[in-house]
Amino acid sequence: MYLRKTTIDDAKMILDWRNDETTRNNSFSKNVISMDEHVKWLTRKLADSSCMMFILVDSDEPVGSIRVDIQKKTGEVSYMIAPSKRGMGYGTAILGLLEEKTAGLTTLLGLVREDNKASGICFEKNGYDPFFGEKMVCYVKNLR
Repeated sequence: MYLRKTTIDDAKMILDWRNDETTRNNSFSKNVISMDEHVKWLTRKLADSSCMMFILVDSDEPVGSIRVDIQKKTGEVSYMIAPSKRGMGYGTAILGLLEEKTAGLTTLLGLVREDNKASGICFEKNGYDPFFGEKMVCYVKNLR
């Protein structure tokens, strides 16, 4: 398993994963996103030097995506696993592999809906500490 950089060619695959009903239910934004809107967003993100985006690949098959939005030395993590690959340990794996790509960052954090227990478990298995808020949990990991 490894992480490769996201490209614009990944747009349809990522959008399909994002618009999956379970993904939307676990997201803060539950709206279905159009292809046009998604391509504009992805193009901006890929050009943004304060954003890193990767695809998790297992046996030559894309199985998840992860994004880090960086402010100063802190990275906010957002990830999703392909609907057909959930429950197979890929959430834990994608978070673990991400740390190899975060040189220079001192902290990673992920915001998770309180009812998204599976994602919370993945963060905790990777050493993130939970901080509970109203209807969400902020998972924080100090890297250095």
